Amino acid sequence: MIRRDSAIAAGQVLLAVACGYSGVAVVSLLSSRLLGREPSFDGRETAFFLSLGLATLLLASLSSEPFRRALALSWPAERRVAVRFALALLGIFAIEAAVLFSGLLGSLDDFRAMSGSERSLLGLANAVVLAPVAEEGLFRGLLFTRLRRHYAALTTLVVVTLAFGLLHAENGLLHVVSVLPAGAFLGLAREFSGGIGLPILLHACMNLAVVIVGLAL
Repeated sequence: MIRRDSAIAAGQVLLAVACGYSGVAVVSLLSSRLLGREPSFDGRETAFFLSLGLATLLLASLSSEPFRRALALSWPAERRVAVRFALALLGIFAIEAAVLFSGLLGSLDDFRAMSGSERSLLGLANAVVLAPVAEEGLFRGLLFTRLRRHYAALTTLVVVTLAFGLLHAENGLLHVVSVLPAGAFLGLAREFSGGIGLPILLHACMNLAVVIVGLAL
């Protein structure tokens, strides 16, 4: 039973991601046919996140569980949980700033290239709204909730974090290295808060910080 449920969870993630890339392909085709040009990088990202999010919503609606429970749509009952994670996030920002300017994970030019697409309004919307909602809904919502019914918190956290990292593998090693700790942190927020409300907010803050630093450099 556990193996079957795990296979279903993996299949749901693969299907949602496939829908995301299919959305990009459709938008690229329509843009080429109707406008005579390829959509921008930010436009492709918007298509991906919208398609990924819609697929996640559809999969949750088809679940045997109530919709809100399948996606863990809730906010932490205790305010102190949110406060503690907010303070922890500030500490993480301080550490990441030190690592960034030390050059341990690459030059500042590498970071500028990684955050350059978020300099437009559409890129900002992708980073602060669409990506947090779509990714948290799929990974810390649908996948985490299903796996957590059968596995310990640590096992679930590792699997979900690795899956989250693999989604960003196409962006290069620097991005993956930066995403894995963030994914683990968001997974802890999901575990201790009991829902994806807090992870979505933290994810949005993380991405916003990247945008702000990218603009400042």
